[in-house]
Amino acid sequence: MIKFKAKRNDEGKIVKIEIRDHAGYAEEGFDIVCAAVSTACEMAIMGIERLKLAKITYVQDDGFLSCDISPEREAGADALLESLVIVICEIAEQYKKYLLILEV
Repeated sequence: MIKFKAKRNDEGKIVKIEIRDHAGYAEEGFDIVCAAVSTACEMAIMGIERLKLAKITYVQDDGFLSCDISPEREAGADALLESLVIVICEIAEQYKKYLLILEV
């Protein structure tokens, strides 16, 4: 089961995203839940990074992603991060046995 966390600062801005484990929906390479979560996260991180909307640092390994986002940022970064949370929540609603939201 994938575990998703989005931590917010006192202003309500998302400052950290953490995803760990595998969904277990299907075998590796055919798991649509893992693919959906990975794609949503990559889209948000790459968008922020390539558009230079905020300073980010991340660590990625098999079944693990941790991303810290600077609270000083352009508004577009917040839009991407909030969209990520919305998408992850929708996936979790459809695939409850495979994706757990620990914190938002």
